Amino acid sequence: MISRNARDGVRAEAKRSARENLAEGEGARSHYQSDGHPFRQAPLKPLRVRQVRQWIFIYFFLLLFEDVIRKWVFGSIPVISLPLSIARDPVALLIYILAWRANVLPKKILFASSVWLVCMSLLGILQIMTNPGLNVWVVLYGLHIYWLHLPLIFIMAETLDFQDLLRIGRWFLIFAGPMALLMVAQFLAPPDNILNRGMGEGAGQISAALGRIRPAGTFSFNTGAASFNLLVMAFLLFSFVDKRWTPAWLRWTAAVALVAILPVSGSRGFVLNFALLLLFALLGGNFNRRLLLLTVRTIAAGAAIFGILMFTQFFQAGIETFVTRWTEATSATGGTFGESIVYRFFGEFIRAYKYIGETPLLGNGIGLGSNFGAVFSSGTLVYALAESEWERTVLEMGPIVAVIWLGLRCGFGVYIIRHAWGCMRRGHPLGWLLLGAELLTVFNGFLQQPTSLGFIVFTTGLCLAAIKSAEKGETPLPDGKEDRRSSKDREIARRMIRGMTGRRRNPDPLPGVG
Repeated sequence: MISRNARDGVRAEAKRSARENLAEGEGARSHYQSDGHPFRQAPLKPLRVRQVRQWIFIYFFLLLFEDVIRKWVFGSIPVISLPLSIARDPVALLIYILAWRANVLPKKILFASSVWLVCMSLLGILQIMTNPGLNVWVVLYGLHIYWLHLPLIFIMAETLDFQDLLRIGRWFLIFAGPMALLMVAQFLAPPDNILNRGMGEGAGQISAALGRIRPAGTFSFNTGAASFNLLVMAFLLFSFVDKRWTPAWLRWTAAVALVAILPVSGSRGFVLNFALLLLFALLGGNFNRRLLLLTVRTIAAGAAIFGILMFTQFFQAGIETFVTRWTEATSATGGTFGESIVYRFFGEFIRAYKYIGETPLLGNGIGLGSNFGAVFSSGTLVYALAESEWERTVLEMGPIVAVIWLGLRCGFGVYIIRHAWGCMRRGHPLGWLLLGAELLTVFNGFLQQPTSLGFIVFTTGLCLAAIKSAEKGETPLPDGKEDRRSSKDREIARRMIRGMTGRRRNPDPLPGVG
């Protein structure tokens, strides 16, 4: 018989261990699908880390729906709609406070972020001193562009596990159908219809061709809809690789939605990025035969859906509009089809190089090239400096700081490519597919536009989180095979249950026997 003191000691030790697990997040939890297949073990989340994760989800939903209020409720009142463009800023700051309290942000990232904040603040102060016409609020908005949201990338990578990524992916697939219906309705509606309202009084969406606009969905600009649907495509491809986390009806609804909005988008950039993502999947198929086969099947299924939708009126109108738009754009550049694509992707890099020798050493002012800066400087929403990202960066920061910033941006992009490729070669494709959805935006995505900035930050954070999950061993094997550690853990759990119940149900043969 166990003595009373021994029992008290065991209980005290159990309570102490429970408190440590709650405070520090140690231990492990297993995620099981409906078929009993376990994911690899992921660490338990302490209370403060769970709070960080919850606010990241709030940031995600604000990113998808904040522009609904901005353009359809206060779109004609710039005094209200413009401040709402920074609605996610307080959420990002709260996430940083909670992450600091939870001690999840790596010290190297914290140090680098602090140094970059000091450098950008000093640059802004010098710009205000040398350019009296530069408004301090414009410079503060520049800090919002170049610093405020960027640490969120690394916090997402540290706090989101594989199950969180699947939850976010499931929401993208759920919203794909309604978003496609809204975009088709916007495409068919007249340009001055309330569905196509833009930012500012009397503003609308960008024209495509033949009197049609480029639908923006719930976003203020069509680039938001493009970023959204590219993420839908990335998660859709992964849902075909591992079908256990989404039902079949959801996968096929999202597939039909994606094919339906391709021609009505009116965006060459979106279609080319869509093709680039499929190319990424095919390239990854060299190391994952399952991914290769499923990508080929997905393309074949998409072609079949395309053929069926060809009998619909809106799809025919969309194809006609898109072909006209492409022809006009190719004629405007004065080149062939291939030259038009090259100019589309690499033209701004060449133009930015020309501005290096013509820009003041300290630049014209960070934030001046944004819509916010345009309103303060000229009172209109017309770009004050340049429309493309690299040109705007050089003109705002000056040649020296701009070269440093763009070099850091390209180096970070190469870092993500290398690690995502390594995970892909080891059989974990999610990070590679998410990279395919955002590859170009990592290097030259628009940071001055709030929605575009949000998607760059959020997609990069998802990509890094997927890479870290694969490196930690939290992701399931994509071929549906259990590794030895997972099999061993499940066998230990069975034996513990048998020992507690005192009987054995449905006995399984021991490993290596029969």
